[in-house]
Amino acid sequence: MINERRTGRDDPTWIGTIRGGYGNPLKALHAPEPVDQVVRKAFADGLAARGLSATGTSSPYTLAGAIHQFDANQYIRREATADFSVVVTERASGREVWRGREKVYIVDGSILSLGVGVFASVEDLQRVALQAMNQAVDKLLDKPELRAAVRA
Repeated sequence: MINERRTGRDDPTWIGTIRGGYGNPLKALHAPEPVDQVVRKAFADGLAARGLSATGTSSPYTLAGAIHQFDANQYIRREATADFSVVVTERASGREVWRGREKVYIVDGSILSLGVGVFASVEDLQRVALQAMNQAVDKLLDKPELRAAVRA
């Protein structure tokens, strides 16, 4: 998984920020490991759950991906964006058999919430970020074109 994020490029574990009334950063959301590894694991888990994963070189296909955007921020409401693309190629010939991209944007919470600024929860922001990531992964892996390409 290639990390092409512009926002978060300087810190590979950064996912998002909770901001105060003037836009000043108050709290940060970080992954326990680099974001590309987190997203790679989400894809691996998704493939395994669908019975599409193969260990080692037993699969005739390879799946490569890119993270174009994955971040979450809160000023008033929690917002998260996950934008991923994948390419499936034949292992033997290197021929591309399918390419797809999915972007998910989630807005959560009320503009009248009291849980903002210093009272905002990093765990709530993390929940929204994971929801966006999982939806983007699921949408990509559930595309009928992908299934048709790897079954052909």
